[in-house]
Amino acid sequence: MRMLMNALNAGNRSGTGRYTTELARALLQHEGEHEYSFAWPRDVAAPAPEYENNLVRKPTAPLPRLVMEHTGMNTLARRIGADILHFPTGIGPRRAALPVVLTVHDLCFFHHPEWFSRSRALYYRGVMAAGIRRADHVIADSRATAADIIRFMGIPPSRIDTVHLGVDARFQPTSLEEQKTVRSIYELPERFFLFLGTIEPRKNLRRLIDAWLMVRDSVPPLVIAGRSGWGNTTIPSEEGILRVGHIPQEHLPALYSAATAFVWPSLMEGFGLPPLEAMACGAPTLTSNTSSLPEVVGDAALQVDPLDNDALAVAMMRLAQDDALRACLREKGRTRATSFTWRATAQKTIAVYEKVYAQCCKAPG
Repeated sequence: MRMLMNALNAGNRSGTGRYTTELARALLQHEGEHEYSFAWPRDVAAPAPEYENNLVRKPTAPLPRLVMEHTGMNTLARRIGADILHFPTGIGPRRAALPVVLTVHDLCFFHHPEWFSRSRALYYRGVMAAGIRRADHVIADSRATAADIIRFMGIPPSRIDTVHLGVDARFQPTSLEEQKTVRSIYELPERFFLFLGTIEPRKNLRRLIDAWLMVRDSVPPLVIAGRSGWGNTTIPSEEGILRVGHIPQEHLPALYSAATAFVWPSLMEGFGLPPLEAMACGAPTLTSNTSSLPEVVGDAALQVDPLDNDALAVAMMRLAQDDALRACLREKGRTRATSFTWRATAQKTIAVYEKVYAQCCKAPG
């Protein structure tokens, strides 16, 4: 069996970009008889140098990417003799000559279209929804997302598999020297609460800030890291609130490790990699009790109603003042994170490929 993935999102500074890159690396490292090829951005490094021959380099400008999504993958599949197509970012083709596996990360655009620009919401509800319905099999990041696919798309459970994401091995507690270095680079205090993510409405940053302001005299400063997304989230110029922008991948483990706690009260997530990566690095974590997040963090993080500012404020007070609680969450978080690996993600994804291949490609007898 030969799988061809549309991996033109690899290298994007987003959760889907991380998923595409890490899954590609794990698939290529997996021992087995199957072959894996990837339509890969021209300007993005290979998952590892030895896998360059598995990549077909393509431009990633909007128009060539659109053509690749809807017709180019069929042409490339015929050229290399692929059996199955995998689209890992939720956008599937209008037509496909081969069976299609489609990964869906979330259906936020159905729950809350107001979180997106009008054009983006219409695109998701039209093109993305049509691709989901046409796919031969759907991979969901979480059971919560799988339930949404059944609810909104009418897809039967037999056409959906839940495959959790993983945590790369580099996410682990770092040395005090590495933490000191990252504090120096970003001019951070000795103690701080960390939020890291795209600055967009569903991350619930406005309520987090309001809750922090309620208890600012009793908790560490709030560090807000991440690139700007869409929406009108305004970060106030207040003493104790530090905006540091996008953080390169190589600095993330030390930043997570240096944080007094990681605070992430997102309103909705298809999976939620940052809390898991923070826990893997030993950061006591506070997150929401909604969507996929309880499924991911289990009892290894504090969970609160993300709409309740008072609950957020109380939880931050507990994290700031209770050394025993932080120690407990640090230990539980590291243990919990070990059960999520990209190797396991790849193995379960391969099982989906094999299922689809047996149903759609294998000649009878």
